[in-house]
Amino acid sequence: MSGVEAAASIGFLLHFRESRDSPTLRRAMGVAESASLRTWVAQADAEAVLARELGTARLLVAIGGDGTLLYAAQRAAPRGVPVLGVNRGQLGFLTNDEMAQLPDAIGAFVTDNFRTDRRRTLRGEVRAGPGGEVEETLEVAVNEIVVKTEGVSLVRLEVTSDDQLVGIFDADGLVVATSVGSTAYSLSAGGPPVDSRVPALILTPLNPHALIRRSLVIPDTLDVRITVRRGRAVAAADGRVWGQLEAGWELTVKQGPELSLIRPPGTPGFFQRLRSKTGFGAVLKLAPEGAPPAQVSPDHQRA
Repeated sequence: MSGVEAAASIGFLLHFRESRDSPTLRRAMGVAESASLRTWVAQADAEAVLARELGTARLLVAIGGDGTLLYAAQRAAPRGVPVLGVNRGQLGFLTNDEMAQLPDAIGAFVTDNFRTDRRRTLRGEVRAGPGGEVEETLEVAVNEIVVKTEGVSLVRLEVTSDDQLVGIFDADGLVVATSVGSTAYSLSAGGPPVDSRVPALILTPLNPHALIRRSLVIPDTLDVRITVRRGRAVAAADGRVWGQLEAGWELTVKQGPELSLIRPPGTPGFFQRLRSKTGFGAVLKLAPEGAPPAQVSPDHQRA
């Protein structure tokens, strides 16, 4: 900026259905500005705005569902910018705070009244065979990296870690999830929920052709190498395809940049979120005869 250093800022990344004129958003921006922090909003032009503004950001607020938070985290983590997730989606397992709490959450941040949860992310490299050139690189995945067959046929995957053979799987694919992502694709595929404070990777085969089907939990300091021994596969991260794998090619999952998640006072913990978001530990019982159906709140009807 012509030799003048830009002022420290707080950015607000909005889901495309959110209003930039929301009174709650305006109050939150006012709280930040009263603490001498410049504010900015990224929405339709999010990629360009984030590239331009993250260099001055002390905090990036993601307002939407888990998809919005993942998008924010993938861009904020490499820049060392912490992320605050505000739930406006259907489930919002990662986005802990609700919109009505946003002004108070910003107030807690500017007064240093918050906790920072630091979590591992993943990065991936696809090579055309052992020792080959890197064909595709993924810098940040928050939840998981997946290798999955392109069609209906099984793919044979050889998995190694810590210089040891983990196993050879004839399956639809394999999920390598962080503990943060253990409640996403891995959980849907039968993997265990893992407290996000646990430094772990969860390896979950997808529909393996085997009598025993179990996930494997390993330290998150280890790399995981997946070699396609038969068939063709795609590599995906946090729901987005980013690479192709031919027979003989390999994908190595490594540590990515650290992600910092901001937790203001009153933010629900892992067990509370697990119960409320997934129904874990809930007692099953029938509704009384003639009782009206349960009502779904407007927030949970949002896409």
